[in-house]
Amino acid sequence: MNKITGIRSVDFKVVARGHGVVNWNGSTTVKTVGKDDKLTTRNNHNIPKLRSYTSINGAFEDGNPKYKWPEEVDFEKTPLYISQNCIRHHIFREYSVDMQNPEVVKDMAQLLCSITGLLRGYVIAVSGAEYKRTSPLLITDFVEKKNQGNFEQFSTSGSKEKKGDKGNATIYSKITFGDTCYLGYGSISIEQLQFISLDDTFSRKAMNIDNDKDGKKLAERLTKMLQELDENLSTYYNQQVELDKEYNGCKYEGHSNIQAVYYKNCVRQGTLFNYGEDGIILNDDAIDVMVNTMKYLIENLSVHQAKGYMCVEEVNFDYNDSVLAKDTMRIKSKGLDVIKPDKEQRKYAEYFKGEQYE
Repeated sequence: MNKITGIRSVDFKVVARGHGVVNWNGSTTVKTVGKDDKLTTRNNHNIPKLRSYTSINGAFEDGNPKYKWPEEVDFEKTPLYISQNCIRHHIFREYSVDMQNPEVVKDMAQLLCSITGLLRGYVIAVSGAEYKRTSPLLITDFVEKKNQGNFEQFSTSGSKEKKGDKGNATIYSKITFGDTCYLGYGSISIEQLQFISLDDTFSRKAMNIDNDKDGKKLAERLTKMLQELDENLSTYYNQQVELDKEYNGCKYEGHSNIQAVYYKNCVRQGTLFNYGEDGIILNDDAIDVMVNTMKYLIENLSVHQAKGYMCVEEVNFDYNDSVLAKDTMRIKSKGLDVIKPDKEQRKYAEYFKGEQYE
């Protein structure tokens, strides 16, 4: 069987540092000592997101769940993490769009021809239709590796109790963290990045067009947007080389043949019949612009909220052209020794081709 060759995905490994908790999980019920030294439960113990943590130990007493002590947390077994939804939100925070705004549907071309439309993706339900663009970005949770959490007991003093009134004095606790170090992984799918469907044949239409002329205009608008994006990337990276002596990257050369082309029939390679969808296909240079844009967003990712912060410190990329299933996300499974950190002269895989109806 013939397999599609070329760079099939751009995978990456992220190391980030920070301090405190940036992604809380709210309050949970835990076992504590109440009045007269009797065991009781409280539901005002705040915890961050901890992988696989539950305050119930699985046993039941008199039909009621048996809760853990708040100090009974093993941070190696239930590590702190920042959820992929939180990471994705902050990657695209400066390009956010209110998808509930009815004005968005009136100009879908503006949404599609943007970083949000091309990289983050969207789903918009309208009367009698649904527009969607699947994100080419896969990203994992960022898992904390130092495992140095703390249990802290707090109290807030208020007015003293009066007869028939408990006052407003409260006692609560929470898990906190000091310095943190996170590890995360991700992947950019070339197949999902390369093709933009404008046809509802396979229920993935990105937006509606009335005729081929509108499709060609949309492709021209997208090409112009990618060309401007390429110029901005070139300016940014070349300034980094000049200003930062410790910058390890190289000068950004830019691209001379960026094209987004509209075809009446876009056929997925390997299909039995020569029948596909109306859509736009990005050529190799156009794909590379979007990959480099994604690299820029990841390298400059930071989160500052909830009395804590996190920022990316190191990123390694793998231009993965292996056709072996076991090499999927090899940067995670096999380490940095086997990766290809640069595109070099290789081409991205061509999953779709513009064809004519037979």
